[in-house]
Amino acid sequence: MSHCSLRINALSLACAAGILALGCSATVLAQDAADKTKRDDVHTLGTVTATAQKRVEVVTDIPMSISVIGEEQLDRLQVNNVNDLAGLVPGLQVSSLGAPGRSTISIRGITPMGNTASTSVYVDDVPLTANGSLSGATSGMFDLLPYDVQNVEVLRGPQGTLYGASALGGVVKYVTKRPDLEYFEGRAGATMRVVDGGGGVGHSERAAISVPLVKGQLALRASYAEQTSPGWIDNPVLNRRDTNDVRQNAGRLSLLWKASETVDVLLTAMRQENKGDNFATVALDPVTFKPKLPGHANQYLFLQPSTIKYDVYGLSVDWDLGWADVTSSSSWMKSNSWRLQDQSVEYIPLLGQRPGVGPVMAYAALDTDIELKKWTQELRLTSKGDSRLQWQLGAFYTDEDAAYIEDGSALSPAFNPVLALFTASVLTSYREKALFGNGTWKFTDRFDLALGVRHARNDQVFRQTLGGPLGGDGVQRVTESSESVTTWSASPRLFLGADKNTMAYLRVATGYRAGSPNPMLPGAPEVPAQVKSDTLTNYEIGLKSHFWDRRAQVEVAAFRIDWEDIRLNLLTPQAISYGVNGGSARSQGVEFTGALMPLDGLRLSTSLAYTDARLTAPIPPARPGGANQAESGAQLPQVPEWTGSLQADYQFPTRGEWGWSIGGALRYYGERQASVATAQSIELPSYTSLDLTAEVSSQNTTIRFFVTNLTNKDVYVAAGRTIPGAGAASYRRWNAVMMQPRTIGVSLDYSF
Repeated sequence: MSHCSLRINALSLACAAGILALGCSATVLAQDAADKTKRDDVHTLGTVTATAQKRVEVVTDIPMSISVIGEEQLDRLQVNNVNDLAGLVPGLQVSSLGAPGRSTISIRGITPMGNTASTSVYVDDVPLTANGSLSGATSGMFDLLPYDVQNVEVLRGPQGTLYGASALGGVVKYVTKRPDLEYFEGRAGATMRVVDGGGGVGHSERAAISVPLVKGQLALRASYAEQTSPGWIDNPVLNRRDTNDVRQNAGRLSLLWKASETVDVLLTAMRQENKGDNFATVALDPVTFKPKLPGHANQYLFLQPSTIKYDVYGLSVDWDLGWADVTSSSSWMKSNSWRLQDQSVEYIPLLGQRPGVGPVMAYAALDTDIELKKWTQELRLTSKGDSRLQWQLGAFYTDEDAAYIEDGSALSPAFNPVLALFTASVLTSYREKALFGNGTWKFTDRFDLALGVRHARNDQVFRQTLGGPLGGDGVQRVTESSESVTTWSASPRLFLGADKNTMAYLRVATGYRAGSPNPMLPGAPEVPAQVKSDTLTNYEIGLKSHFWDRRAQVEVAAFRIDWEDIRLNLLTPQAISYGVNGGSARSQGVEFTGALMPLDGLRLSTSLAYTDARLTAPIPPARPGGANQAESGAQLPQVPEWTGSLQADYQFPTRGEWGWSIGGALRYYGERQASVATAQSIELPSYTSLDLTAEVSSQNTTIRFFVTNLTNKDVYVAAGRTIPGAGAASYRRWNAVMMQPRTIGVSLDYSF
């Protein structure tokens, strides 16, 4: 897969100055995150910085596990969405539904088993993950088409004190480029790729420009990218090939104003849209769990299109007081997630036929539309200087309103509506206020202790209306909940060695997901009025070291996470979902990353993660009176015990204006259960994938040739079944999400 794109229009004038370039997929994850498109330093691994603790720090000095993937790495690894990071970032697990933005992510095995996210996604200081229940956090996520991005940071372990709710397992943070107040710069590019068995040629175009409008005082940065990916999933029922085409576009504007010597104001606006005609799933035999159809195919009775749209606006003000920095971060976001699903196999057998006429109800469609509006405000005061006490104080507020609209309809053979099966309208509001603070006391220049605490309170309201013969009585009911949560962290740190190039640390930190009210369901006394938050505690010990004049680097961490009161979804006898707290889990493991430059121009890196994530208490029955969904000791879903990668990149000595480099990345992703519920799970086999690249570049131009999934094996990255209606057990449908087959491409990038 490729990189973002730009349609041939006015912005393509910048593209015309470029040359054709091709992606690459191997480099060191721990590398300078502020690199330009060219890598000039072939002698050392460089120094990586991150904003994990909401101040710029060197990664090897931060007492927590962090992976930073810089702009050059994103290009070379052909990262187009978060799915492409699976196996490359230790501790990061990805479960895809088969389209960009239709994924759930977890870190260190903390999977979102309820209907709220367990990992928080940020763009700079803007939180994009919905915290309220039924806000779409597990049916779609912000998945940035990563063009004009400085780096991507993955923070492993709970981040409750600085990032609040939903950062239960960790945080994925996109750090974008800022406008340059002094210099004009730009970049443009294009990519073409073909997918084995796919229809047509995929392409992407992209451009970015930074212009100082008033030198030293006012600057504008603009970028746009567009990408089309060809499909490869056939549908013999519809007699159609290559049904899963995907179209993506993303645009961003940012305006930086240096209002005075001490005040900077940054205004940003971003829009992204993903459209898909169908999902990249193949049908499985319900007994053998092998492909049910020849080739890559499924047998839905109609296409299942989907769209995800994001509009994000941010305003950041930084004020240097001399003795401290004040930062105000305001944001407003609107997202819309829509999908149409074929539910014919599940519902039509329940509805019967008209004698002598045949099945008047030939199809059943589920239409789901989720809209979220979110406003946030954060204010921070951060100490400066090198005093023995470093501190930060902050306040946070968020206001979220979501509309979850779902309609199920039976359709005639002519695809006309016959019967409204059910309707669901749930309007939710989520309000949270929080105060937080952290401080680091330096006992010596080698040893310090960091402490943090956050106290948050949220208030939520559900306004629900359930109707139709399979839904409810059509009466609106209102339920409310309120809850306060306190999280904390403690982390002693010790620098070792004559040059303090080695750092050892301990970290204990907590995190949470907010609770919520439950739907009010007449005749269902088993439904509690409120689900409380689930919480976890992370214990971690780690070591980070760089040596041999920064030609070698090692990071290792061992962790244990205790997860209590897990948020789960159960079903009433009428098959209406509600939430409970049930079960507990433990995740423990070891993560390792290493990088080495044995000779100039050759970079080697490896990552390895072992994660043992299991229930320590059973998950209760899905319906009253049934058997437990899973017993104590069951493996948590979509969490492989072993993942790892080997990467190499060699930049040949430059002779003249042009230089060459070659690279490769080998990824391993271990066996894992598709679901924690025994009746809904199969074991997904492990897989190994290989990507290769070659690059030729000059001072301004890069041409890349790439092959991803070189061995072209059929790889299932996720699997599951649809939930049948009562009495429809024989109509269960199993599907598996496929990794994109072997893809060959060439791309161009030109800087000016």
